[in-house]
This record gives sequence, structure tokens and C-alpha cells, in this order.
Amino acid sequence: MLVQQMWREHRLLVIGYSVLLTLNAILSVVFWPDLRDNLETWAGIAKILPLKGIQDFVHMVEVEGWWAYVGTQQFFKAGGVIAMVVAGLLGSMMVAREVDGRTAEFLFSRPISRTRLLLTRWATCLAMVVVPFLFTTLVICWLGTFEGETLEFWMVVQSCIHLSLYLAAILSLTAWFSTMAHHQLKPAFLVIGFMMFNLAIYLVKDLWSFSAYKLIDLDLLLPIRYGVYPWGQTWVFVGCIALGLFSANFCLKRKDF
Repeated sequence: MLVQQMWREHRLLVIGYSVLLTLNAILSVVFWPDLRDNLETWAGIAKILPLKGIQDFVHMVEVEGWWAYVGTQQFFKAGGVIAMVVAGLLGSMMVAREVDGRTAEFLFSRPISRTRLLLTRWATCLAMVVVPFLFTTLVICWLGTFEGETLEFWMVVQSCIHLSLYLAAILSLTAWFSTMAHHQLKPAFLVIGFMMFNLAIYLVKDLWSFSAYKLIDLDLLLPIRYGVYPWGQTWVFVGCIALGLFSANFCLKRKDF
């Protein structure tokens, strides 16, 4: 019943998000032959731009080819930016929406523990974010085969796990802020604004090493092909998930509706 309620509330957001990820996957594959066949031209353009992120992207495509391209388009852009925004929105509305809509007293008066209710809503929101991302990852890999490009299965799976943990961390921290907010969008503005700021400094040569986006950078994802998994960053995500859920549960139990 709780899952059905969450789906009814957020289905338009999830459907729109899924369509956007699918379009991104399709357009990425459509553009790939032009980039692959004119890589020297794009490399020359990138050298002129004072944006380290773009320069690194072109260089990595030169070295790793299709894998670096998928890493940028699907894992960094679709997962790191688009899915992050949706995770922030869903996490923000997890509790604060009920407070804002004056339905919190009814929701939390049900004969279900607040911990169970929180975890059910969190798991449902996580599925709404991660499932479309995983599906479109399969789509872009499948469409790539029509251009003669293939990727190793376990390499893609490990990258998906890394990005899924990143999204779970964003969702968990936003859910925590949601338990303390009275307006459903304030936590989203806080988390998404912070991440957009980090994305902006990631593109600047002298500041990119200070960005939170270093946690899902291509420097970490591309070596997965050679059996090097970013365990350090993974534990950061696990810690954020644990902190967010524990703090959200603590605040929710103390909250008087």
C-alpha cells in the first residue's frame, strides 16, 4: 500500500525522468560516430577551452574510446547529474511533503513503526531513481552494438553499482534533511544546489580536485576495465547512506506531528 501510494504521487516525475534518460542514451549513440570519426578536430577545440573537464573527456575518449564515452554520457551525465536531481527531489519530499501538505499526522499515526515507514519510502524512492538508470544503461550498451561497439558485462555492472550507491547516498542525505524541513522543496534546493556548485567547480582547471564529483570521475570508473574498483569512494557512499538513514530515523522518531 505504501509503495502504491508513492508511485501515485511521483509517477509523472519518474516517467518524465525515464523518458529523459532514454533520449539521452539514444542521442549519445547517434552522436558517437561523428565524435569517433572526427576526434582530432574535437581534441583541437577542447585544447582552446579553459575547461579541464572537457579536455579530460576528449583525452580519455582518445585513449579508451567507447568506454570513456559511455562513462561520460551515461554514468557521469545521466547518473551523476540527471538522476542526482531526481534523487534530491524524491528524498526532499519523503517526509517534508507530508508536513507541508498537513497529512503527516495521518500518515504517521498508522499502526506501522516510523522506522519501517521511513525505510519503505526510502527503498521505493531509490527504486524509482535506480531502475530507470539501470534500464537506460542497458539501452545505450545495446544500441552501441549497432555501431560495432561492445563493453564487458561485469565492467558495466560494477560501474552501475558505484553510481547506484552514489544515488542512494544523495537520497539518504536529502531524506535526513526532509525530516527537519517544513517545506517539501527546501532540502532539494540545498542538496541539488550544493551538487550543482560542485559540478561548476569540477569544470574549472584549478578547482576540479575539490569537487564532490571527483567521487564519480572517469579517473575512477575507467580503471574498472582493468579490475581496479574504487573501494575508497564506495565506503564514502556507504557512510553517507548510513549517516543519512540513521539521522533521518532519529529525527523522525523525535518529531511531534
